[in-house]
Amino acid sequence: MVTTISGQKTQANSPMVSLSLLWPLRIFMGLTFLYAGVQHLTDPSYFDPSKSGYIGHLIAQYAVGSPIHDFLLGVVGPNAVLFGYGVAVGESLIGIATLLGFLFRIAASAGLLLNLTFFLSATWTAFPFYFGSDIVFVMCWLTILLTGPQLKQSVDAVLARRYRFLSWLVSQPQTNPRMNLITPAITPVQTQTSQVQVAVPDGAKLYPGQVREVNRAFERIKQQFVLHRETQTILEFVRAFVISLGVDRNDASQILSGLQNIINRHSTEGAYTKQGT
Repeated sequence: MVTTISGQKTQANSPMVSLSLLWPLRIFMGLTFLYAGVQHLTDPSYFDPSKSGYIGHLIAQYAVGSPIHDFLLGVVGPNAVLFGYGVAVGESLIGIATLLGFLFRIAASAGLLLNLTFFLSATWTAFPFYFGSDIVFVMCWLTILLTGPQLKQSVDAVLARRYRFLSWLVSQPQTNPRMNLITPAITPVQTQTSQVQVAVPDGAKLYPGQVREVNRAFERIKQQFVLHRETQTILEFVRAFVISLGVDRNDASQILSGLQNIINRHSTEGAYTKQGT
């Protein structure tokens, strides 16, 4: 709970809280890849051509019906042991990096590429496609890649704070941990349309009648001059009249008279126009 500017307490919906929700996915992906890498490295049949679990035999099986058939048989197959060690070591390093948050985006990119390759080979023939696990892993890695490492919960954040040229490692800029930046809720301002009332200055004993007349005139302006070319002129008269209330009574009377003449002229012109039509 945090306190807003208005003094009310509310639940913080900060990026830190949202990123912390990725911990289950991060732990699962990290442990799964670490386990897969260690399992391959400790499995003697994985690198033994005489065993059924040999990586070369698996590649030949995966190539059947695969869209990368030529690449598997022409490049990976002849170098099966080398690729096998690369996959096993890569899986282990990806798992460790994901758990520690070290080179997080690089690890996620490598994991995504590896699982995409598995999807196009090992589980390509799975039907329906969601029976294969690799497409799910691809989506998980994509989510982790786009999110980036959690601040205060990864080695990348520590490196980014110490070395500015590594700031690209984190998903968002570093902020002061003691500051909780909260955007206060914006309350819509309720506005009401009311008649224009001009305040009467102190000592203006003879002005109230004139003020009421100005208010009536202004209402007529809104109704008759909204789309007329003289609107700005009329509004300027009103503004000048309001200012003059506190300056000179004679000027106020002259401006009021001019205002009434303009309104009367407009009414006369409108009547002539109607008769002409």
